[in-house]
Parts: sequence; structure tokens; C-alpha cells
Amino acid sequence: MPPISSRRRSRLVAASSLALVTSLALAGCAGSAGDSASSEVSEDLTTIRVSLGWIKNVEWAGFWIADANGYYAEEGLDIEWIGGGPNAPTTMATVAAGDADLGIVPSTQQWLQTFADGNDWTALGALFQESPGALVSLAEDPVYSAEDLVGKTVLGQEGTQINYDAAFALAGLEPDYDFIPVGFDIAPLVEGQGVAYTAYATNQPIMLEEQYGMSPDDYVVTLYAELGMPLYGNVVYGDSAYVEENGDLMEAFLRASIRGWEENGEDFAVGAQLSVDEFGADLGLDLVQQTRENELQQPLVVGEYGDPLFWMDPELMREVMYPGLEAAGYTDLPDPADYIDLSYLEAAHASLQE
Repeated sequence: MPPISSRRRSRLVAASSLALVTSLALAGCAGSAGDSASSEVSEDLTTIRVSLGWIKNVEWAGFWIADANGYYAEEGLDIEWIGGGPNAPTTMATVAAGDADLGIVPSTQQWLQTFADGNDWTALGALFQESPGALVSLAEDPVYSAEDLVGKTVLGQEGTQINYDAAFALAGLEPDYDFIPVGFDIAPLVEGQGVAYTAYATNQPIMLEEQYGMSPDDYVVTLYAELGMPLYGNVVYGDSAYVEENGDLMEAFLRASIRGWEENGEDFAVGAQLSVDEFGADLGLDLVQQTRENELQQPLVVGEYGDPLFWMDPELMREVMYPGLEAAGYTDLPDPADYIDLSYLEAAHASLQE
């Protein structure tokens, strides 16, 4: 891990002091005046509004654990989670409109495209070290590479053709496939309408298991990374001016979040239960499905690069991830060194190791 600058160390001391003061305030109030004391403490917390790129389900399990365990409150923070979904504005639209302070965006490629609109974003880190974007196929006709797609019919949501095109280009092949647009139900794959289906590795495979009684041996999940398109996912970001002005809060938010996601890896049922009973209580979530999704996503949160949680490597993005995006037709990609600021994350990790 790179060394921490003196400026960042000063910020770390300030944040730690804030956390200590808040903890003492919480402890003192808890033993004295009940609800009214809790209200007073709540008024002392600083609110951060976080726009999520999907509904309040288990995809955010580590954040739920940090919130439920009081880790944000210990940092002097009160987090207002703003759920997303298929009919909700993008996190970029929400943050740009001033309706949220931070965004967590699943699609890094879409986020990168918004720089061209004049947005000045700073990335604090990325939850997914490897994006869950993938092709799912059946074991009887598996797809592991672009060569397995030559001359075949494939399935995907409208607009995902660029991923198939990129897979062919990266393999040195001319695109040679028929595309059938489908929704988010994986039934067309089971019905044999195509050999591959664009999916989230943490979602549609569960449909195969729960709705069609398949086991993991009955299907194949090939991440886009395995097709030459690795990419971070669920990037945590904010407007650069807000991030710069609230550096201590950014560090505190990340520190609490790291604690939550570390604990998520210890028991997948905890974050799933919180999703079902509390944070997504009005969504009718299924506990078994949520637990399985959490089990599938945690390895992508940890990643295979050996980096700390939420890490983003500008050189890795520039040299390894950008070629995949460029093969998919994305142009004018901003230099990662211009928008990634890991100083807050470095300080957060360092303080947790002390």
C-alpha cells in the first residue's frame, strides 16, 4: 500500500478524534436519557446521502451491516441510502442534481461516459474488484470464449451487443453471431433460443437454480473479464468539489464501510437478513435468494488482484481494463489518474490496521 502523506495523516487524526468524541457521546447518552438522548446524538451526526445504483437488496450487504452495527454513527455519520432500480434515475443524474452527495454506480463504463457531459467526478474506490457482468450458458453447450460463439445465436438485453462485439474483437475475430434481444428473465436460454445470455453473475444463475432446479454443474458463468474485458464495478464517487471539501467524511465513510464488508464475508446470512427485514423490507425479497446472491458476490468484492477492499489501480485501469472498453467502442475515456483519489481509502485502511 502506498505511504500516506502528512496531509492525509492529519486528516486521519481528525477523523479518529471525531469518531472518539462521537463514541463517547453515544456511550454517555445511552446510559442517561433514553429516546431524547438518542435524538440529541442523531442531531450531532453529519448526514451523507448515498445514491445506490440498484434497489436496496443484498447487493449492498456490507453497507447494511456497517449501518446496523453503528459503524457510521461511530464515525459521526448518518447515512441516507437512496435506492435505485430499473425505473429510477441513474446515480449520476441524482448526484449531479444535488439530490445525493455520493453515488455508487454498477456500470463503470456508463459512469465514464458522463465525464464528457462536463461532470467532474472523483472516485473514492470500487466495491466490486471484478464486475459481475458475464455470459451464462448451459453446460450442454458451454461458452468459455468468443470462439464458442462463432455462428451462434446469442441473447441479451438491448444494447449489450457491444459486449459480444468486443469479445470477438479481443479474440481477433470478426463478429459472427445472431442477436435476440431479451429481458432480465433467463427463460429464453433454458428454452434453447440462444447459446449465451448476458447476465449478472450474482443474479441470473440463481434463477437457474431456484426456478429450474439446476445445480452449478448444469450451467457455465463466463465473466467478461475472462473474455478480455475486466472492469471494476460499483464505483463509489462524488463531485470533486464535495469530496475535496469533505475529505474527513469521505475517509470516515470508507472506514465504516470496510468494516461492514469485511464482516459480510464471515456470514452471508447476516447481510441477507438485513436486506429482507430492514433496508429492503418493502421489496418482498426472498431470504434464500438474497443469501445465495450474497455468497456469489463476496468473491467479486474481494477480487483476485490481492488489493485491499474498495481498491482501484489507475495503471490497471489504463493498461488492462481500458483496452476492453475500447474494443467495445467506448472512446474518449478519461485518464484514471485524473479521477481516482485513493488517499481517503489509504487512510481508512491504515487506521483500521493500527
